[in-house]
Amino acid sequence: MEHTEVGVIILTYNDWQNTLACLECVHAQSDLPRRIVVCDNGSDNEVADHILEGWSRIAEKYGLEEPVEVYGSDVSGGQLVLLRLEEPETLAGAMNTGMRFLLYDRDCHAFWLLRNDARPESFALAALLRHLDDEDLKLPIGMVGSTQLVGDSDILECAGGGRWSRWTGHQIPLDKGLERHGLSDRREVAQKLDYVSDASCIITRGMAETIGLFDERFSGFYEDVEYGIRAKKAGFALNWAPGALVHRAGCDASNLTPFLDITDDPELSPEDDVKFIRARFYLLRKAHPIALVFMLIALPFSWRTLRTRRGRRRLVMRAAFEGAQGKMK
Repeated sequence: MEHTEVGVIILTYNDWQNTLACLECVHAQSDLPRRIVVCDNGSDNEVADHILEGWSRIAEKYGLEEPVEVYGSDVSGGQLVLLRLEEPETLAGAMNTGMRFLLYDRDCHAFWLLRNDARPESFALAALLRHLDDEDLKLPIGMVGSTQLVGDSDILECAGGGRWSRWTGHQIPLDKGLERHGLSDRREVAQKLDYVSDASCIITRGMAETIGLFDERFSGFYEDVEYGIRAKKAGFALNWAPGALVHRAGCDASNLTPFLDITDDPELSPEDDVKFIRARFYLLRKAHPIALVFMLIALPFSWRTLRTRRGRRRLVMRAAFEGAQGKMK
């Protein structure tokens, strides 16, 4: 696939500084993508104005037309588009809005999803596209993940994505905490992938049209895990592009153990704690309901619950049962 067939979707909310830094990196790619869409998930007007002003300067620097501003479900053929949502949606809902916008463009055959704290190196897109074809994988490739690095370091946040424990519901980022020069074999990683991290990944139109878009009930946790599980169930392969280096400005290098492992105690807000647990149990309900029964029985006696999460024991229990019942709000 060629770079002229790729549309970029950058997700942002009330953060123009990171968004402009991400845009600068996208414009500096060795091959400019077909279209770039910033999906603004209900930011304040002054934030959107800052993005437009800064983006116009970036566009002028690269000899491109100014970005255009559109709202909601509007359609535009512009190469550079600020797509504004009037009310914030879930993270999955915002990603879907950007993908639906680009699906109207029949010449756009792949979508590069980026969080606005991503800083892709100049050859990242080219590397992602190279790994959309892989003779080692016998199935059609639906998604390719990046090598995500913690800040400006050479330490990995993940190699493409990770595994999902179908019995506990944990997500386990692959190669997390390793140095970039000590990466695992690409083929081994590709075989292990249960999901691709949506912080930087490429999704093919063919897969999106076959399995649909993200489940919009997820809000910042597990939406990419659910999508990867659904993709593999539909017969698509997940791949990893080791050379697609993307630095994550929002990552904390002091926390390099698997997310919410027993050795890890992340500083989640009460609201995010509830969303995380609810999403984890909701995904078990969808993907492996037998394990859900055992996890609900074990939850009151688990290490995490016994530590009470700084007085959040009731919150955790309530969130787990809501997720198990399919109540995501």
